[in-house]
Amino acid sequence: MSSPLVHQLPALVGVGVGALLTYATTFLGERSRWRRERNARWDEARMRAYAEYGDAVKKVTHVASRIAAGRGFPHSVESLAPDAEAMEALSSAGGERARAWEPVLLLGDPETVAAARAWHQALWRLEWYAAGRLTAADQWESVLRDTEVARDRFYDCARRDLGVRGGAVPTPPWPPQWIRDLAPTGDPPDV
Repeated sequence: MSSPLVHQLPALVGVGVGALLTYATTFLGERSRWRRERNARWDEARMRAYAEYGDAVKKVTHVASRIAAGRGFPHSVESLAPDAEAMEALSSAGGERARAWEPVLLLGDPETVAAARAWHQALWRLEWYAAGRLTAADQWESVLRDTEVARDRFYDCARRDLGVRGGAVPTPPWPPQWIRDLAPTGDPPDV
């Protein structure tokens, strides 16, 4: 004689297996969703850190270029007299860059951090021209070029880290063609 429990055992086992599979599926789905959300949050934070860092370095570049132009180095920016006010603006921009560096150092992947470091080290030479510590006119264009190449490398690394498609953005020639076209001898004019 069989008991009613034995007849119901397959149904109970089926309910137990179903509950276990439902729990496992829900658990795995939630864990996957949590990971996606966490990755999206960190991607957004990295993107913001990279953009703010790029903006801060660009400000230092702009101020330093204007001051260097005020010291007589040719550039396509409006010159700024190398007085105490200009040097304070450069120092302030440098402070912004230093503050923007920390999130990059914290959140960036190693390749992008290395590229960011190379960019601000290339920028130091530009700042030294602005401060009057470097004065070699024959090296000025290579300093500008090195800064642009370092910037482009940083953005290339940042784009790869963030999964931005489209490849590297090419570095334009220096001086630009329109400036070369203005000079009758082929030498860039003082702009």
